Amino acid sequence: MFFLRPFQFFLRVGILFLTALPLSSISSAETKMPVSVNTQDFTSAFSRSFAAGEDVLLRLDAKAGTFLQLVLKTEDGAFDIDLQTSDLRHVRRFLEAGEGRRVAMIVASEDNPVLAVHANLDGTLHVSLEAQITQAEQIAPKEPLLSSRLSQLSERLAAGETTASFWEKIAEEGTPLLEDGPKGNSILTFLARGAQQNVRLLGGPTNDHYPLHRLGDSDVWYRSMIVPAGTLFSYRLAPDVPDFDGPARMRRTAVLATAQADPYNKSPWPETALDAYNQQSTFRVPPLADHPWHEERGHPKGEISHLQIESSELGNTRDMWIYRSAGFEPAEPDAPLLIVFDGERFRAEGSLETVLDNLVAEGAIPPLAAVFLSPIDLRLRAAELPDNDAFANFVAEDVMALVEQEIGFVPRADRTVLAGASFGGIGSATIALKHPDRFGKVLSMSGSYWWHPKGPATGENHVARLVADQPRADVEFFLSAGLFETARDGEFAGILMPNRHLRDVLIAKDYRVHHREYPAAHDMFAWREILPDGLVALLGD
Repeated sequence: MFFLRPFQFFLRVGILFLTALPLSSISSAETKMPVSVNTQDFTSAFSRSFAAGEDVLLRLDAKAGTFLQLVLKTEDGAFDIDLQTSDLRHVRRFLEAGEGRRVAMIVASEDNPVLAVHANLDGTLHVSLEAQITQAEQIAPKEPLLSSRLSQLSERLAAGETTASFWEKIAEEGTPLLEDGPKGNSILTFLARGAQQNVRLLGGPTNDHYPLHRLGDSDVWYRSMIVPAGTLFSYRLAPDVPDFDGPARMRRTAVLATAQADPYNKSPWPETALDAYNQQSTFRVPPLADHPWHEERGHPKGEISHLQIESSELGNTRDMWIYRSAGFEPAEPDAPLLIVFDGERFRAEGSLETVLDNLVAEGAIPPLAAVFLSPIDLRLRAAELPDNDAFANFVAEDVMALVEQEIGFVPRADRTVLAGASFGGIGSATIALKHPDRFGKVLSMSGSYWWHPKGPATGENHVARLVADQPRADVEFFLSAGLFETARDGEFAGILMPNRHLRDVLIAKDYRVHHREYPAAHDMFAWREILPDGLVALLGD
């Protein structure tokens, strides 16, 4: 039996990938060689000298479905070498006259296919078999286990042990499993126990869907990945997700039917929930956050009031909350105003009021007022936030008028921050560019700068184009993106690269820009730590 050489072999030679076609699809072209030509059986090697015009048939000793890798090499001379069926019908040309060497790969469509060799000039031909793998042997190799702990467990299971002691240890340590990885990175292994059909990871470092693999026939399901220091994320595990014949989107979103907090994770978010389906699990690869502003510290609380605001131009009414920090004085000429899009989420999941209480109490930013705006619903959010003139006017006129009425002050533009994540990030940028007289600072987290009014398929960074084409405005930017927010499924450019593009264009236009990238993805768990970083950069001393 012959085996494939190392992968590097393929990189050193030109490879022609060839598959013998089924008989039904082969052309009925006549072979140029009569059946009476010299026929030889080929098993592993063939070498001989040819006279010009000489023909030889090499009958390959291979069953249908067998994979073969052949090396065809000539010395002097010139050869045509074709793959033919056993009854000498042409399938594919391997070697043309004048080519000296070729690696040919074949999947035999029938038993004993034939190599037809024709010498155009005197010369020598060498044919060697480098690999021969029958259809029964064509089994993909298992991926190596990144986790040394799982490798050790696999060996113990092979020796007849059970997983009981492994799970006892995991219950003590918590999940995901963390081990040292290459080049200062870490190996993360997500674990699930006892599923019957499948397990999916929802969220995680890249905030995507990933299948877990089963360790042999044990009750251990796992998924390992290599991540850098400081990676932070939230996630859920979905055991036994229904799989069915249906629309692609329905099959993908079926993960939500079973997605729930990881029972072995030590950091649920929120800490208490009605059930595991309404809870995330969280993790941070060391080092831990230097200053987790979202944690309760017993500082004086700001005041919060709720009201509704109507827009005749948009034709809708939305919820709005006004926050006044401890020590806020509307008469103070430098008093800042913060406006946050998706305010409901940042209040509930981002602990935003606690963040502001802590930042002010510890002197990281001055006392301020803040407005938290509701998106109403996802459909309106997608329509209003990205470069929408009517919505920009609503924020600049209606919201600011209500702020003046309710709080009693008109903040300076250079002390007014628009903040948001995703569509909220691009909304903050485009509204400030339209109304720099009202909004002089932008705090954009994972801004969706892949967006374009004609659709993301254009590949153009619409906001970068706006910045390039317009006169410089007096606006300061804090741009952040996650290192894992790269392009996915070829749909658009992702988040990371368009943010870098916008940064470069802003700097070229002489804007003041704070640009930061975090080992995170599109995740509120990360944004609740990034938002205070942005506020300190834009409003701190």
